[in-house]
This record gives sequence, C-alpha cells and structure tokens, in this order.
Amino acid sequence: MPPDSRGVAAPPEVSTDWLERWFGIRAKGSTVRTELLGGLSTFFALSYIFVVNPAILERAGIDKSVTLFATIVVSALATLAMGLWARLPFVVSTGMEMNGYVAFFVVGVLGLTWQQALGAVFWASILMICVTLLKVRERIIDSIPLAIKVGLSFSVGVFLIVIGLSVAGLVRHDGTLQLLPANATTPGAYALAASTLLVFLLQRWKLQGAVLVSILATSAGLYALGGVPPAAPAPGLSAAMLAGVGALDLAVLFQPQAFSVIVVLFVLDFFGSVAKFIGLSLHTSILVDGKLPGRQRALLVDGVASAGAGVLGTTSVVAFVESAVGIGGGARTGLAATTTGVLMLCTLLAFPLIQAIPVAATTGALVYVGVSLCPRRGHFATMRGVERLAVAAMALVTVLTFALDKAMLAGFVLLVVGNAVTRQRTDPWFVGATAVLGAGVALQALA
Repeated sequence: MPPDSRGVAAPPEVSTDWLERWFGIRAKGSTVRTELLGGLSTFFALSYIFVVNPAILERAGIDKSVTLFATIVVSALATLAMGLWARLPFVVSTGMEMNGYVAFFVVGVLGLTWQQALGAVFWASILMICVTLLKVRERIIDSIPLAIKVGLSFSVGVFLIVIGLSVAGLVRHDGTLQLLPANATTPGAYALAASTLLVFLLQRWKLQGAVLVSILATSAGLYALGGVPPAAPAPGLSAAMLAGVGALDLAVLFQPQAFSVIVVLFVLDFFGSVAKFIGLSLHTSILVDGKLPGRQRALLVDGVASAGAGVLGTTSVVAFVESAVGIGGGARTGLAATTTGVLMLCTLLAFPLIQAIPVAATTGALVYVGVSLCPRRGHFATMRGVERLAVAAMALVTVLTFALDKAMLAGFVLLVVGNAVTRQRTDPWFVGATAVLGAGVALQALA
C-alpha cells in the first residue's frame, strides 16, 4: 500500500473490474453503485410477496411455513440465475395471478388437493420448458410488432399504477375496479402522495438511489405518524418448512379435470414473463439492436424455476413487474437481480426485518415507474390507426380487468383483425400466439 501525503498507508481499493467485465455494466451506461441500489430498491418493492403468498396459499390448505420457505428459496435461486446466468435485471417470484387461481379455483372450486395443484404447476412448467427449448417463445417475441411492444410497456406501467393505488387503499379490484374516495385521508393515501412527490423531486434533482430513498423516507414517516399496523407473527425456521418438498402429486396429469388447469397455468406463465420482458426493457439500454440479450436463458430460468416451485411447495413463478423499480432507478444488468437474489436468501434469517418495511411505503415508487413506462407522443407518430387503437385498448383492459394476459389478448386480436381488414400481412407466429392466448383466457373465463 503506498503511503498518503502524511506518510500513512492508504487502505487498499476494492476493485470492481470483474463485475464490470461479467455484467457489462459500463456498456449499458450504468455503474456498480446504480446496480446495487437498483437491486436493493427492487427487493423492498417486492418483499410483500413473502407475506402475501403464504397468506393466499393457506386458503388452499398449504401451511404458511411451507409456502414461506418455498417462496423465498425458489425466488432467490431463480433471481440469482437471472442475474448471474442470463445477466438481466429481472427478478423472479411467485405470480399473484397464479396463487389466487390455485387457491380459490383449483382447490376451492374444483376440489383438487393442494398436492394435486402443485402437480399441475409442475406439468405446466415442463410444457413451458419444452416450448422454450424449441425456441417457440423467442419466435413469438420476434413476431410481436413494435406497436404491440409499446402497448405492453404501457400496460405494465398502468398495472404498476393500479397496484400503487390499490396498496394505498384508493381503489379495490375484485373483478371490477372500484374507487374508494373515503380512504383519501388514510395513512396509505398520505404515503402515496408524499412518496410519489418525493421520488419525482429526487429524480428531477438527479439523486442516485432516489427510489430507495423515497421508500425508506416514507417508511420512517409512517412509523412517526403511527400509520403502520402491527405485523402478523412471522413463521420461524423449523423442520415444518420442508413438509412441502416433494409433496406434489404427479399423477394429477391423468385426471381429466386437471387438463384445463395445466393449460391455464401454462398460458399465464408463457405470456406473463414475455409481457414483462418486453414491457420493462423497451426503450432502454437493456436491449441490443432491439433484442433482449440472454433471452433464451431468461425464459429457461422462468420455466425451470416454476417446476422447482411445484417441487418445493408453492405456485408458478414469473418475472416480477416490480423489477421496474430497479430499472426505473437506472439498473440495466444482472448485478441488480443478483443483489436482489442475495437479499432474498437473507430473508430466511431476517424475515421480521422485511415485515418492518410498510407496503404503503413502496406506492410512490410504483406510480413513478408506472408513469415512466407510459408511451410518449412520439411513440404514436409512426403508428397506423389500428395500432394506436390496440395500444389504447391494452391500457384500458389493464385498468378494467387488472390482468395483463387479457390486455395482451385485446391488443393482439385488434391488430390481427385490423390487419386482415386492411389487407396487411400478419406474422403467422403472432396469429398463432393470439389463438393460444385466446384459448387460455377463454378457459379461465369458463372456469
């Protein structure tokens, strides 16, 4: 160590060159600091899933400790794989659309056991892995027109804004959107207003880590004002957590009533991550020559992780829309996802600390990122009329149904029909994807 001007040896500098080389951070216009802060911000924004997922799947008869263990482990390992192997900033966790479907319909209505439901998750994931290896999902991604990709980004943005309003208690979505003006003076509403204003101001002032600062500052404000409800007791580390490992019933494949369940889970997973990959990366330096690098690996992580989820004791996983929080803060590489994955693993030992972050504190970050994903006027300049209609319809359907798969279907169908009317060519893969997505949504509706 060379001495400084006072003759005192200076501490050694920690080199981050290997991080730069592995993740290509400079090439994406990012920095190590930005990636680390992005990963931390994303972790806080999605940590609610470790509380909510066990609560929902308990309705299916799965012990909370089983689901907590499975959710943390599969989310952490899949997110680490997304970061270290695919080298992309997307985090992966159990999809809310899947756990609700399994708990309230598959088990609650059809009467399947939770073990059979997990078996259906596994077989849907095996089908997912097969079509991914055959590069079907990649071909569908390539077949999606730019206008629909803009619509997907718009839909994801609207989805995030609705989540923020819902968490703040200003709206409720139970099949139809309901406004709750009586909640406009609750701590959640104040947290939404304050955190949204704060994150926009901090971003305008170009403060690095603005999203994370807004979450932490809003958390402190909620505690100071007494706006944080007492947390439910957290499941502790115990052998009971392992009761779901290998408990799935693979014989469910041979039960006729499970066929539609497997198809619905497959379609939700198939298009869920595709929508997020496109919506979150559009118009960012994540893309290279308009394409997502490492997408085959990313799609495989999604499929393999969902199979692992069924084996461990939880429902299918997807790329999480809250990845937008880190990306909105400037994260562009797998280092952000790796950071989130490491923090997820730590959650097993520090679950009470996660519960200490009020979910309401993340509302401003969700709204800010949602707004940033909405298209600008210039995006519509080169679109045809039917393409503009498809984009608008996707956003509207997202608001009305709170379902990205239905929003995708609306845009897909409008464009296919519009192209047919105006005698414009439509990629056959895009037409096929529209048919498959329509079948999956129809099966959900009939259920």
